[in-house]
Amino acid sequence: MLGAYHQFVPDLAPPVTLAPTAAVIGRTVAAPGLEMRGLATLRADGEWVRIGRNAFFAERSTVHIAHALLGARIGDDVSVGRFALVHACTVEDGVVISDGATVMDDAVVGAHALVAPGALVPPRKKLPGGFLYEGNPASPLREITRAELAQAARAVRSGTRSTLVTSDTLPPLDLASFVPEGPFAGALHALHGVAPRIARAFIAPTSALVGDVQVADDASVFYGCVLAAGGARIVVGERTNVQDNTLIVTDRSRGDTQIGCDVTIGHNARIGAGRFDDRSLIGMACVVGDGVTVEQGGCVAAGAHVEPGTIVKAGWIWAGRPARAFREVKDSEREMFASAVATYIEYGAAYRQPQLVIPRNEESAVALKADPSLRSG
Repeated sequence: MLGAYHQFVPDLAPPVTLAPTAAVIGRTVAAPGLEMRGLATLRADGEWVRIGRNAFFAERSTVHIAHALLGARIGDDVSVGRFALVHACTVEDGVVISDGATVMDDAVVGAHALVAPGALVPPRKKLPGGFLYEGNPASPLREITRAELAQAARAVRSGTRSTLVTSDTLPPLDLASFVPEGPFAGALHALHGVAPRIARAFIAPTSALVGDVQVADDASVFYGCVLAAGGARIVVGERTNVQDNTLIVTDRSRGDTQIGCDVTIGHNARIGAGRFDDRSLIGMACVVGDGVTVEQGGCVAAGAHVEPGTIVKAGWIWAGRPARAFREVKDSEREMFASAVATYIEYGAAYRQPQLVIPRNEESAVALKADPSLRSG
């Protein structure tokens, strides 16, 4: 789908190839040759996403911005792997970002570099081009040849296995594993006679909520997310946001997932049964095992892997793989968490309004370019 955000509509130069469940939102501008696979998401609401020629985004990949601060800039011939995350950063020409990798705010990945599967590029990190980077934080392993890089890009784009780019630890990349009645048919799905219950909240049309899922007022569930209760319960409290391509999955044997109020859950997180108290924050690209408790105001840092049964104490940050207590949350960080909640309340209210959904064909793209009233200026 192509969708508007306020007065902003995507500007995609043909040819464009989008899977039916891919989403391009708001102030996204792409040069010719954009290709997106299922549940890939480019969401440019609070800033711009600018994409060069012949960019490719594999299944469940996500591109986003930092509201009113940083956009995302992606160069020519960039290949982004499955369940990878590009967040408010710069990715220069010819880069390959492998399965499950994350590039964070204000980072720069130099031209013709490769970010290995599951690697995390921290905020503000500048990676020179021409190298293979791996780990958390991503560090140079060795120089990479153009021939290797071309092979890696072909593997990402064709979905073939390659030791350079393929991860074996990804979540399901479509909705078939979660939606009981078969093909994608909208966001809300009953299970065992119990249907999701949604208050005054935003539920993105490419998400899937399955079974006993409750979402409270002013909460939001964004594009590509899965909340699958599987015979247990998932409760999302007031003003909580669940960001794009996050999966919250449990079942009767694992137990309920209880998420409090004013909680932020970042993009591409994976969460099981557990309890997440008011004003906690779960960073982007986290993996959170079953039975985890994050107490009030606690934080799981981006890219962390939290082992089952962990208790993240109130007001503390846990980080690492496996995650360990890192330090207490600073007052400035608490203010930042609150600001993120307020921003997502604003987003949710805007997205709940009737939205322009643009037909995905070349004629509509030409019409948008011809009609200044539909352009972002």
